[in-house]
Amino acid sequence: MTTPGLDDATAELLAGSLREVLAEGGDLTAALAELGWADVLADDPARATTLLFTEHGRALAHSRVLDDVLLAELAGGLPAATGPRALLYPLHSDHPADPRGPLTGLLLGGLDGIAEVVVPTALDPADAGDTAGATLRILPADLVAAAAQPVRGFDTAAGWLTVSAAPAGPAGPATPAGDAWTRAVAAGRRALAAEIIGGCEAALAIAVAHTSARVQYGRSIATFQAVRHRLAEAHVAVESLRSELTVAWGSAGQADGGAWAARLVKLRAGLAQAEVMRHAVQVCGAMGLSLESELHRFVARTAALDLLLGDHRTLAEQLGTELLAGAELEPVVAI
Repeated sequence: MTTPGLDDATAELLAGSLREVLAEGGDLTAALAELGWADVLADDPARATTLLFTEHGRALAHSRVLDDVLLAELAGGLPAATGPRALLYPLHSDHPADPRGPLTGLLLGGLDGIAEVVVPTALDPADAGDTAGATLRILPADLVAAAAQPVRGFDTAAGWLTVSAAPAGPAGPATPAGDAWTRAVAAGRRALAAEIIGGCEAALAIAVAHTSARVQYGRSIATFQAVRHRLAEAHVAVESLRSELTVAWGSAGQADGGAWAARLVKLRAGLAQAEVMRHAVQVCGAMGLSLESELHRFVARTAALDLLLGDHRTLAEQLGTELLAGAELEPVVAI
């Protein structure tokens, strides 16, 4: 591509190609390489990332594309890889595990074909002083796999694993992450917001189709004012999240990767998915709660995505605490 950025027509073509790739399943990494995704990403990282993760959420796909986003930000501080890598995500918000105890975290899939696991850990209190931050350690994948168990819950199709007690001893030397971890979390939060948009759009489409086809008192229930209001509120929640994500990408070039704006958009994504799913389930009635409908899968998946890298309640509490403590409000958009 000779001009910077993706025009609308190209973006629509790419979205269609991504839908086909995700519908077929298989190795997403190989399929993206065949599409020349590296060039697309280099040309317009904001739109390419948003496209990929939106379609990923719409398709209820499970892959390691989020690992790729964070590891790309961390690559400069890591030694050369001996093979494919995965990332161990913190179980609670974006706070890395305590290096003094067994390592815990979340994996976005099994470790077959993975050689190493990158583990962010908190700075040792003896070394950190008054500063906050993270260090990066490398663990052999087989060691982490031995401590991994499938996530139990509604969204078993995601294939996520929890690591409850991986020994930290055999890990390689800790590498200070500096601002790289902050930038990685910010990039991950923008990607997750896009994935939640895709899941919300798909759930809203199910709700619209159901209410349009369902007839009571001789007319489609989609014509009832109460139903229309709920669908309209869900649509506004998705579109406002989409606008906020666009704004968040505008600060991605800052030294910290636009961490403040990324935290806000991840918070907004969590609120949006809760609102959209509440309205969608309500207007679908009992069908929204049955296994016969696909809706419950989007309810479970978007709620799980909300928990990654900080759920909306935790992020709201963090932001409120910081502002009350005197932190300066960082303007995200000028009105």
